Amino acid sequence: MVPDGAMGGVSTGGLRIAGLSSLTRVSIPTIKFYLRSGLLHAGRRTGPNQTRYDESHVRRLRVVRALIDRGGLSVAAVAELVGGGGRSVPDVLTAISRDTPAEADERARAKWRDRVGEVLARDGRRVADDNAAAAELAGLLAGLELAGHAPDDALLEAYLRAGAAVAAAEADQARDAGGTRECAERLLVSVVLGTVALTAARRLGHDLMNGDG
Repeated sequence: MVPDGAMGGVSTGGLRIAGLSSLTRVSIPTIKFYLRSGLLHAGRRTGPNQTRYDESHVRRLRVVRALIDRGGLSVAAVAELVGGGGRSVPDVLTAISRDTPAEADERARAKWRDRVGEVLARDGRRVADDNAAAAELAGLLAGLELAGHAPDDALLEAYLRAGAAVAAAEADQARDAGGTRECAERLLVSVVLGTVALTAARRLGHDLMNGDG
């Protein structure tokens, strides 16, 4: 017998867990683990030991798997993202972002924080002194300098302009998703997986410059 939902979308009556597993290609034990961990919201009880799942569960499972398998995030980090208790995506991403290299001292971080502000100011942009993303970027740049690979102004400007352009495009695409939940999920996946995509796009750029396309 083919589990309901295995050959197509979600029927009006919903899916049993076997159908949800077949449709999303996520094993039943993993789905149960996600339910216990809060990564997946509970289904609709239809009787003793019977639960049905709908399109929202399919979408959430695909989001979770994308963040873990392609985004490289831990289960704990994904639980923060998808169940953040009303916290914004940037706030949660800041909480799970990589730590600044310990070797970068405060003086070096402050110098790079000023450099970031100066480059942004050339385009009429200003970032708050306590902006967490700017502080993280400054720490990473200080780490690059410590390793002997500090970016010059042209490269730093390229980083900042690329970041602004991608962020604007991600926000536009997320708004096109329609509902509030869909918009938030699309932005979340775009932000996390966009980091991986940008790395691949940069490698492609180097390949094309070197004639390896």
